[in-house]
Amino acid sequence: MMRLSRDELIPQYKKLTDIIHEGCPAIVQLAMRAFYRKLANGLVNQVEPDDMTSEEIERVIFSFIHAAIRAKKANFDGVQIHAAHFFFLSRFISPRFNHRKDIYGKRSRILTEILDGIKREVPELHVSIKINCSNFTLGGLDEYQSFEICKILAQHGIDSIEVSGNGTSVPGIKAHVNEAYFLNFAAGLAEEISTPVILVGGLRSLETMQNILDTTKIELLSLSRPLLREPDLPNKLLNGQSSVSKCISCNACYNSHAHKCVFRR
Repeated sequence: MMRLSRDELIPQYKKLTDIIHEGCPAIVQLAMRAFYRKLANGLVNQVEPDDMTSEEIERVIFSFIHAAIRAKKANFDGVQIHAAHFFFLSRFISPRFNHRKDIYGKRSRILTEILDGIKREVPELHVSIKINCSNFTLGGLDEYQSFEICKILAQHGIDSIEVSGNGTSVPGIKAHVNEAYFLNFAAGLAEEISTPVILVGGLRSLETMQNILDTTKIELLSLSRPLLREPDLPNKLLNGQSSVSKCISCNACYNSHAHKCVFRR
């Protein structure tokens, strides 16, 4: 895993962005898996949103903003705030984990403070967010709550919203059969806000992807597992070499070294 937690890392990232910029813009995802507190005995334990102090929450916000500043110094074109998949921010905005009675009980506030801070410090960066349409768990973030948070983020000037959800990497996805499993939420959101909406999840065929772009207001599509199988898939789709991803959604990549596709040698 790569980090943007220290200024000393910036030169190495510049080497990476120089390579990426030969073909396309570069956006880096800012993610915090969990928040840990150091104990008196030197050990650390994970702390849930309810048990964090206001100062600790402010420290998290500060960390995201300063990671974005480092991203700009490393010549990234944008950042994506990771608030999905039960990472820290995903848990913080979930009613299952956040029962706070202070200002951060308004669960969208931590996201808007991060967003506003990044926009203030590095206004030239594109700022995206990855967010669950639903946690699909009892008492967790549901589609209505996610919809409302997305509208608040749009009002605060987020540049794009990538719709995801827990239970990602669904196995057994087949082209033209069961693609695009977050489509309904993403399409509905795109009807309600002017912010570009990005759809991820189970996209496998050019026909399906083109139909989504033609029949909804979704503006961008995101690929994950297919690019592990075929890193050059977008170019193949563009020049007509391919119309369907070779990815069979077996999820064996999750059990391989560095999440590599087991069918690639």
